Amino acid sequence: MINHIEMPNNIKTYIKRYLTCFFSVALFISGCSDVDTDRETEIQSDDRGAVLLISIDGLMTEYMERNETPNLDWIARRGVLAESMEMVFPTKTFPTHYSIVTGLYPENHGIISNSFRDYELDALFSYGPPDNGPEDDLWWGGEPIWVTAENQSQTAATMFWPGSDSEIKGVRPTRFKDYDGSIPNLARIDTVLSWLDPSGDVQADFATLYFSDVDSYGHRYGPNSEEVNNMVEETDQWIGYLLERMQETGLEERLNLIIVSDHGMAELSDERLIFLDDLIDMENVDIVDWTPVAMIRPEEGKTQEVYEALKENEQNFTVYLREELPDVYRFREHYRIPDIIMIADLGYTITTHSFYNQRGISAGNHGYDHRLPEMHGFFLAKGPAFLTDEQTGTVRAIHLYELMTYILGLEPAINDGVLDEIRHILNE
Repeated sequence: MINHIEMPNNIKTYIKRYLTCFFSVALFISGCSDVDTDRETEIQSDDRGAVLLISIDGLMTEYMERNETPNLDWIARRGVLAESMEMVFPTKTFPTHYSIVTGLYPENHGIISNSFRDYELDALFSYGPPDNGPEDDLWWGGEPIWVTAENQSQTAATMFWPGSDSEIKGVRPTRFKDYDGSIPNLARIDTVLSWLDPSGDVQADFATLYFSDVDSYGHRYGPNSEEVNNMVEETDQWIGYLLERMQETGLEERLNLIIVSDHGMAELSDERLIFLDDLIDMENVDIVDWTPVAMIRPEEGKTQEVYEALKENEQNFTVYLREELPDVYRFREHYRIPDIIMIADLGYTITTHSFYNQRGISAGNHGYDHRLPEMHGFFLAKGPAFLTDEQTGTVRAIHLYELMTYILGLEPAINDGVLDEIRHILNE
């Protein structure tokens, strides 16, 4: 054990967990999808190193500040920690994750929420693979970085990133795994590091890793709960294990870690409800997405009537016709975006009486205006490409694709990011 990494206090629990992961990872690796490609295994000529992009879903900088996170702290002292990361709108998992890896706003890549109907395709997109099967290109616009890498003779290996198990532009990562939330987090780490190992079979240039637990606990217990605090500290232990394994595989000095999240989290309350069925006739609309950004598709000829009914009752939310949505949201252009966008104020939930009576609300949620501090994500980076012991202000997620392609020496696809907006954190 190396002395700068804090491992779990309960050694017996850790050993049991590790042994479980050790045996599961052998089966896990053998089941990973594989695409054979010819490639050179040389590191970039300027030796910036490989990139491992890690998402800790729902992590906020304040979680790190209020909890014991010795491993994240250790990385921050040797890398760059941002005050926060401003996401794209809406601040939901699939749009934000896909914007990070494409450098495109949702109006340009087409993933407008976690779940939505495409009326032209007559198909539903919802969390898992699209329901129209192999025609993934019809859903995923733009070019994610793993496609950019594979198209330029580099190797990508992805572990649970939205879109990474789909064929996009006819390309898949050299290694990838269909999402399976039951795979233990330590097994995920072992697998990804085996793909990045410079002495291994894959020798990936770019890889992703994803942890969902902080987000799940934020929804279930609320962002200010003890349960979230405990999960943040447990997640930090996984990062400690990652650092330990990086040293064992010789990756500590050559691997660029970029640790991000996809959004923040807001506390909800039964006192902050917006009942949509009190405001409009629900028979006149289809709801593309519900809360906290209601995307409303009125029946033909009903758009102005529905909009005016909402505008007359505009309290604890703001409603727009799509073409009038302010430029700052960058959420007008794609045909999947419906005619009316209704944005709840922070902490409010858009629902109906029947749904609320049956299901209630969760303790926490995200998806609100991306400019709100509570919706900001997390950014921490360390490696040969980055400055050391550096703190910076808020960075913007839209620029990360440009940043990562630059580190990897790739020619970026067309995107909405600007390298110069984030270049100041690089070791140049």
